Amino acid sequence: MDLDWLFDEDLPTYVYALFGGVVGILAVTVHNLFIGSESYYHLSGVIVGSGFAGFLAANGSGHFKRAGMGAGILGTVPAFAWSSDFLRGWFITSASEGGQIFAVVLLCFLILATGMLGTLIGVFGGFFGGWVAKKTNPEISG
Repeated sequence: MDLDWLFDEDLPTYVYALFGGVVGILAVTVHNLFIGSESYYHLSGVIVGSGFAGFLAANGSGHFKRAGMGAGILGTVPAFAWSSDFLRGWFITSASEGGQIFAVVLLCFLILATGMLGTLIGVFGGFFGGWVAKKTNPEISG
């Protein structure tokens, strides 16, 4: 199966998503390191990164929601790194009390829920970035 059509058409969108994801990762990490989130993990930086990706994509490839979604998924990576000690302990406790299959199912659900949250935040941020790009440059269509 040839995937050249996917990469030829959307390569700029992927670059914008990667760049916005790195901005989101940096914003989330810096915010949580300096504010000191011990009880929760703040994902507001994901909106910043996905909005930036949406802005760039609206001015470039035009796929601002797709770029925002990719940046949102990448921006949630620090959430997994931050909670790795918690997840390891939680997985061991769940496996010893409820069985290994139950622990794997719960872990997969947690990963899926966090990914979906990052996707939703990313689509919103990408849409907002595209909207800002259209307001600053009315010649953008879409």
